[in-house]
Amino acid sequence: MKPLTLEEVVSATEGTCDRSTLPGSVTRVTTDSRDVKPGDLFFAIRGERFDGHQFIGEAFASGAMAAIVRHDFQWASPLMETPEAAKIPPDAILIRVDDTITALGRLGRYCRLRLLEAVTVVAVTGSNGKTTTKSMIAHLLSERWKGRASIKSFNNNIGVPLTLLSVEPSDEFVICEVGTNAPGEIAELARLIEPEVAVITGVSEAHLEGLGSLEKIADEKLSLLKFLRPGGCAILNHDCEAVAAGLKRDRAFNKIKKVTFGRNPDADLRLTAYAPKVSPGADGQLTGSVEFTINDRFQYCLAVPGRHNVSNALAAIAVARRFGMDHEEIAARLATFTLPPMRLETLRVGRLTLINDAYNANPASLAAAVDVLQDMKAPRRRVLIVGDMRELGSESERLHREAAEKIAHAGVQMVVAVGERAKLVAQTVKQASGGAIETHAFGTTETARKRLTSYLRPDDTILIKGSRALGLEKLAEQIRGWAETRGSRGSASRQVAHRDSERSGPATGRLASPSR
Repeated sequence: MKPLTLEEVVSATEGTCDRSTLPGSVTRVTTDSRDVKPGDLFFAIRGERFDGHQFIGEAFASGAMAAIVRHDFQWASPLMETPEAAKIPPDAILIRVDDTITALGRLGRYCRLRLLEAVTVVAVTGSNGKTTTKSMIAHLLSERWKGRASIKSFNNNIGVPLTLLSVEPSDEFVICEVGTNAPGEIAELARLIEPEVAVITGVSEAHLEGLGSLEKIADEKLSLLKFLRPGGCAILNHDCEAVAAGLKRDRAFNKIKKVTFGRNPDADLRLTAYAPKVSPGADGQLTGSVEFTINDRFQYCLAVPGRHNVSNALAAIAVARRFGMDHEEIAARLATFTLPPMRLETLRVGRLTLINDAYNANPASLAAAVDVLQDMKAPRRRVLIVGDMRELGSESERLHREAAEKIAHAGVQMVVAVGERAKLVAQTVKQASGGAIETHAFGTTETARKRLTSYLRPDDTILIKGSRALGLEKLAEQIRGWAETRGSRGSASRQVAHRDSERSGPATGRLASPSR
């Protein structure tokens, strides 16, 4: 982070401090007391399980220069249920604010307006593919320029300010992932970011519980464009009808420069050829790649499977072109791209192939994952372990039923459903497939763990997909252990393939903020 004096911090956060003079500057901000380094500014933020105010003493013991606290914080208040209060040094600098999360946002905005004028800011949002697209953009741009992107899926009102505040003096770009599950959240974050480039990967039926309808989801995502800086550019998915309809509803979008991508023949970057190549290799490694062509001219190879990843790549290519990279340079860089773990993370154990996509799920990302499973050259059975899709509100039953009907025709031989909608999914798959697909239903992940492996075979190709709250990665761990104990040949090896992020944030005090 570029240096900020403590006086600037007080002013930017609209805080107060009982010190008449505030010596020194800070070059780093953290919300995790375990991560504090000498000279840091610690924000005490209340999370679901812990309150950062309980760890202020620990932060100062690690060398924090100052701490941002709520205005009503008292060293000996009921808030301090641990002896941490005794650890706070008498000369500790406490900057008091009305709300520490709001103050973090204010400091992030101050950083954007005062310190990042020479930095190009890219914002990425969408119902699916945010993290993947963000990572691809960062990979492409880092060939020429120095910069950074939000870590993991830090895309909420804590993660976005921290991303802005993490920018170093030598950085030339920063990529912010922006998420939402309630109206107005993207606009609030966009106000902090003021991007020069805004990417919308697409809009689908996710977070219906909080946003209400597909139309409202589109309007929420499109609100990012209202905070583009003058001369900025929007990168949009031309195949998404909800985005197109949203653009027509607001004439203000007519003035924005747009670059479109997709299969639509009118798209600026058109996908004109696509060839998936996914197969297990003889050495135990799983190889997966996609070859595709843009505008019948420019050929690319992406070393991860899935048509949805090609869509993400088109968005990343559009951003790289906006930065001035040519197609040949982009193609060479894209061919070396690998994805973060835990989303379509593929593991080969002997003859068994396990694809762990248990990070999160909505109807569109589930369909994309099933497409990848269908593309797999499975020697025996394709097995889908599918968990509930959360936050779908009143549309949950309909969307689970529709997803199950599609699964029934996706070349899967067995479906294991987990969660509150497990019986509905299993029954719908059984009925829609005419009984051709073996199905099992479990109400909880723990129940599934007790019986799952009794249904598996050592040469299965297995995909696990479900909402994060179910913790289906536990099933991945169990399956791996089961396969290894059965004497599978060769050592376990993994290759990252894909992951689509949902909303989440960095640590607050000791615990990461809620995944949303």
